Amino acid sequence: MDTTTERLVGYTTSFCESHLTESARAKTTDLLVDSMACAVVGAGSEPAAIVARIAKSVQASPSATVFGFGIRTSPDLAALANSMMVRTYDYNDAYFGHPSDMIPGVLAAGEIAHASGLQVMTAVALAYEIYGAFERSCQRVKAGFDQGTFMNIGVALAAGKLWKLTPAQLSDAASLALVPNLPLGVSRWGELSMMKGCATAFSVRNGLFAAMLAKEGFTSAPEPFEGIYGLHHVTGAFDLRLPLEKDWRVVEMAYIKPIPAENNTIGLTELAPRIREWSPIEEIASIDIEMAGGYEVHLGDEPKYDPRTRETADHSFPYILARALVDGGITLDSYTPERIADPSIRPLMRKIRVHGSDELRRIMSASRGPEAKPAKIRVRTTTGREFAEEIMGHSGHPDRPQSMRRDAINAKLDLCAQAVRMHPERREKIREAWWNIVKAADIGAPIGTMAAFLSPD
Repeated sequence: MDTTTERLVGYTTSFCESHLTESARAKTTDLLVDSMACAVVGAGSEPAAIVARIAKSVQASPSATVFGFGIRTSPDLAALANSMMVRTYDYNDAYFGHPSDMIPGVLAAGEIAHASGLQVMTAVALAYEIYGAFERSCQRVKAGFDQGTFMNIGVALAAGKLWKLTPAQLSDAASLALVPNLPLGVSRWGELSMMKGCATAFSVRNGLFAAMLAKEGFTSAPEPFEGIYGLHHVTGAFDLRLPLEKDWRVVEMAYIKPIPAENNTIGLTELAPRIREWSPIEEIASIDIEMAGGYEVHLGDEPKYDPRTRETADHSFPYILARALVDGGITLDSYTPERIADPSIRPLMRKIRVHGSDELRRIMSASRGPEAKPAKIRVRTTTGREFAEEIMGHSGHPDRPQSMRRDAINAKLDLCAQAVRMHPERREKIREAWWNIVKAADIGAPIGTMAAFLSPD
């Protein structure tokens, strides 16, 4: 093993339930319920339907549950399908990406192991720690790689923890997760496709499959990070720090989204009701947004001014802010094909300009614990009035824990269930099971509440 692999294996074997403080345990529960809410509405998406059709054709033993469709398949395909559901509507958590994408992989591993709810919660927290440590240590974006690069490893080692793999097997699982699976970041730039909302699901599947192989004795390169042509060769050398923070668990640093939109757009978009009260929309002459450098391309390049897909629209700052100003806010219904194509909103979108700021990038990069999300907005009217505001985060940010209490997460579940016409009795079974996951003797019981809820039509 190289030094990084030794560190990963040692941390995985030593990580246990006592690593979860009461606040970390509570936040892990919040994230699990929030992820199930996102999966509920995501099950009704076209990407989920496509993968479910393929998953249905694959019979396996052991098998795992595909949410919503009432089918079972191989654990890795179930992880792929369910992770797509959690992610596809851009409604799930955020921390240097979207670590709750990993949760379905951990659940599939726990389901076939008949792990307890607390064991699964511990494995989820472990996956977050590994993912967060890599994101803070490695410059994978500069190398052109997607966030799934490290979700592979987080899922592989969390599954290995649940399956009680040996240190040698854990080493192979981490290597198998990384070496053949380096996802490119291209899926998140320009005009966006289904792959934007599903890219990490492939990494989750690959991470679980890597653990499955390692469990059966499949070996891999023992020095995947520091060896010849290892990851350090591509990204540059880095020193992985585990745990990432002394006083925080990574689960506690994740943000829970109040609306379905790209994370960096949310804080300023929440100002839309105030701006609407301040000025009639037709009197707005210009809106200038200032963000950490780099995001002006991610959220404000040419395709974002004429989005043609839902995936492009939920990453278009001009569309998101203009839609919020016109409608009063952003909801799941903000991304219907009719609303995305609405020609009447294009003139307002063209008044919105997104600028990058080196200063705000430095503030974001220097933040410890929860990642800061600094942004500024300046609105000018045709009469010369100005509205200006600066923010450091949004509702659901760990620095504003009161803004996404459990009643807000419950309301989110209600909205997601309503979107797929879920029967209220089923919704309440999901709510009851997942808020009480720590009491589950077998994770299969909570997962069972998610098994079949889509209407046949």
